[in-house]
Amino acid sequence: MTSTSPTGSSKNIAVYGATGITGGYLLTELHRRGFTPILVGRNETRIRAAAVAADLPNAEIRVADLADHDALVAAFTGADVVISSLPAYVEHGAAVLAAAIEAGAHYTDMSGEQLFLKQVFDEFGPRAEAAGVSLVPGVTDSNLPGDLLGYLTTRRVSGPAEVVVSHLSKSGGNGSKGSAKTVLASLDWFRSGGWNYADGELHTGATARHSTMTFPGETAPTAVAKFPQPPVLTIPRHSDVSYVEGVLATSILDTLSGFTAEIIDSLPDAPSADLRYDLVVDAFGADGRTVRGVVSGVHSYRDSALMAVAVATRLAEGTTKPGALAPAEAFDAAEFLDILAPFGITWRIAEL
Repeated sequence: MTSTSPTGSSKNIAVYGATGITGGYLLTELHRRGFTPILVGRNETRIRAAAVAADLPNAEIRVADLADHDALVAAFTGADVVISSLPAYVEHGAAVLAAAIEAGAHYTDMSGEQLFLKQVFDEFGPRAEAAGVSLVPGVTDSNLPGDLLGYLTTRRVSGPAEVVVSHLSKSGGNGSKGSAKTVLASLDWFRSGGWNYADGELHTGATARHSTMTFPGETAPTAVAKFPQPPVLTIPRHSDVSYVEGVLATSILDTLSGFTAEIIDSLPDAPSADLRYDLVVDAFGADGRTVRGVVSGVHSYRDSALMAVAVATRLAEGTTKPGALAPAEAFDAAEFLDILAPFGITWRIAEL
């Protein structure tokens, strides 16, 4: 099945996990761009329904279970890029990634999990480089903007810089059941705050250096605590930093920490309709200056899908260097953020 882009080039993009909330946004955006993707998954009936809902009735469907490596490789064979859209990548993500590499396909995903991201860089990065394919993992509304803003803000101050990354929900809406399952799969990791980066290494256990943040448009500080933001792993790959940490409002962390399987089963599948957000990156320079970068988005799930498709279409061009890459290693940071503007996703950088 050939996927034709609006520019006239013929590329194949495969999607694993098109039946979820984010998967629907992925298909809608691929269709808008003129692609007819290959849809891969376990349940042909559900995949077909997702294709029809996205006005892609002619999309090719290839059935492959996550536990069947050979079937996954066969399903991804012929694809230029694989987009992986799953809950709980720490449990399920490696199967799709390994098969994509073996099939010779570039790869991106929508993981928000530090543990999986580290596995991608450490275990799969060398394999991808040897295979001549590019991996850009962790493309979400917080991870990709956080990494790109980390690149841009640290170049506005004297290094090595200290960087703090946070995600602020402006609407107070709830996430999807799939996101809740992701948290539950790594609940102890989320409770612990995950990794921060200090003096060239990743560390666990430490509390956040910054216990409050005054978010954009607010005058009163918000109590925050350490949270495992994936840009903690990626920003040091390309920027002069001495310290990177992720934080989140303690009120949200309290909710996440109380998740149980029973609570998650009671949640609605779909997220709230209003999920506006700010992704905030503060860079504290060695010269005493502080620069803040902010990406303001419309809907966390929609925006993550838009970003993933934008990454996939660029990977399909075949000009990105092979191996596992942070977004700012793969693309021009400012240019990539600019292409999101037509979707109402804006960015700005200013000195505080």
